[in-house]
Amino acid sequence: MTRRVLVLLIVLCTAAWALAPARLPASAQAPRTITVALYADAISLDPEDTNDNLSLSVERVIFDGLLGFDQNMKAIPQLAASWDASADAKVYTFHLRRGVKFHDGTPLDAQAVKINFDRARDPANKLKKLNLYEMIQAIDVVDDATVRFTLKQPFGAMLYNFAHPSSRIISPANIKQGEDAIARHPVGSGPYRFVSWTPGQQIVLERNPNFWQSGEPKADRLIIRFPTEDASRVALLLSGEAQFIYPVPGVQVEAVSRASGVEVPKRWSIYAYGVAMNTQHAPLNILQVRQALNYAVDKNALIKAVLGGHGRPLEAPFAAGVAGYAGPVQRGGWPHDIAKAKALLAEGGFPRGFKTVLWLGNQTETVRTGEFLQQQLAEVGVNIQLVPTEAGTLSSLRYKPLRDNQGQLNLTGWSPSTGDADWALRPLFAGESWPPVLFNIAFYKNPKADALIAAGLATADQGKRTRDYAEAAQIIWQDAPWIWLQNAEILSAQRTTVKGVYALGDGTVDVREAELIAR
Repeated sequence: MTRRVLVLLIVLCTAAWALAPARLPASAQAPRTITVALYADAISLDPEDTNDNLSLSVERVIFDGLLGFDQNMKAIPQLAASWDASADAKVYTFHLRRGVKFHDGTPLDAQAVKINFDRARDPANKLKKLNLYEMIQAIDVVDDATVRFTLKQPFGAMLYNFAHPSSRIISPANIKQGEDAIARHPVGSGPYRFVSWTPGQQIVLERNPNFWQSGEPKADRLIIRFPTEDASRVALLLSGEAQFIYPVPGVQVEAVSRASGVEVPKRWSIYAYGVAMNTQHAPLNILQVRQALNYAVDKNALIKAVLGGHGRPLEAPFAAGVAGYAGPVQRGGWPHDIAKAKALLAEGGFPRGFKTVLWLGNQTETVRTGEFLQQQLAEVGVNIQLVPTEAGTLSSLRYKPLRDNQGQLNLTGWSPSTGDADWALRPLFAGESWPPVLFNIAFYKNPKADALIAAGLATADQGKRTRDYAEAAQIIWQDAPWIWLQNAEILSAQRTTVKGVYALGDGTVDVREAELIAR
C-alpha cells in the first residue's frame, strides 16, 4: 500500500465516523423532559393538608391513591386492584396491588394504608382534609394486601372521597419525619419522584424507575413552572420552553390556537366561580344586600369581557357535570337588573350603597375579574377596594376562624374534586364547614340546608341523594351567600409534540401519562 492510498483511507474513515449518528450510552443521553407552566406556586405537597388545585396537581404525580380519576373524572383503580362496598354504604374493603414500593423502598401494604388514613382522620393533626375522613370509625388490616374501612354511619359519597386527589398514600417513613418533611420533601409511590422545589419558580420531578404500572411513566423528568402572568405562560408555550400551559386566558384562545405546532383542547369545567360574602359581617349579613349585589353584576358581560366568551352564567350553587346535579335552580342565572339592585339596597337600609373590600388572587385573569366587579358594583353605589394577594398568603387569611377573619368579599372558585354534589355543597355552605374546618368563607348557615346536605350523605340511593341536594341548592341560591358568577370552560394549550397531559374538569392538571412524541 502506497503512502498516498494510506492517507486517502484515513481521510475517508475519519469522514465516515464524523457523519455517522452518535451512539451515546443511555446514561449520557439527554433526559426526556416535559415542562408544564401553571398559574401559581404550590402551597404544600402534603395531600392530606391541601386545599388548592395547584398543589393537588403536583401531588397527583408524586403519590398514588387507592382510587384515582381518569381524564373524565371517572373513578379508576390505582393502588387498589379491586374493592367491595356494603349495601348500607358503611363498610368498604380494598384489595391492594402486591409488590408496590414507595420511592424510599418502603413496601406499600395494608398497614401503610392504615397509617395514612389514621393520620388523616385524627382531629389532633388539624389537617385541612379532615372532613373527608372524619366519618371513618375503624380501619382494620385484614392481611398485608387487604384493608377494611368501617364508617360511623352510612356515607353515600365515600368512594368519591377515596378517589379525591387528597386521598393519596404517603410513605410511612416520610410520615415519621413530620409534617414539614411531607410538605416540602414528599415521598409517594407515584410515577415521579420529588427532586427539588424552588419557591416561586419551579418544582422538579424525576421518573420513578420502579413504578407499578407497566410502561409508565414515559418521560424522564417533569419541570413544573409557576408564571402567574398570563402573557408569561403563553410566551413559554410559543417559544417551546413549555409543552403544556394552564390556564389560557379566554381572550387569547383564538390567537394561541392559530400558532404553529399548538393546540387548545376545551371542555366544560365543574368549577363554580363567585364572590363569597361574609354573612356575619355588616352589611353583608342582610339578605336584601346580598341579593342586590347579585342583581348588580352582568354575568354575560363579565364572561365576554374577561373570558372571551368561554363561560356560562352559574344556574345553581354548583355546576352541571357533578354527580347529583339535578338541573338549573334559575335558568340563565341571576339577571342583571340595576333598578332591582338599587331597590333592594334601599330596602336593606343602604340606599346610597357602602364601602367594602374584595380579597382576590394576583393572577392576571383574576385581577381583571375584580376590576370588572369593581366597575359594576360602583353603578349601585357599592365601592370596592381590591386587595390582590399571593395564593399562599390569601389561603392563610381565608382559613382564619370567624373571630380573627377580616374577610368581607372573596373572589373565589370551587371545584368538587370528588366529582360529587356532597363536596360541591358541604365544604362551602354547611354550618359545620366554617374556617378553619373547611372553605365556608361566607360563614353561611341555614339549618334547613344543613339537614338536606346531611340527608344526602345518609344513603347510597343516588336518586334520593340527588333530590336532597337539589332542594338544598334551592335554599342556598335564594339565601345568596355568594354573588353567583360563572362556570367556565377549561382552557389549556399544548405543543403538538406532547400528549397525555390533561386539565381536568375540577381545575386540576394530570401529568401522570405525559409523553413526548415525534412530529
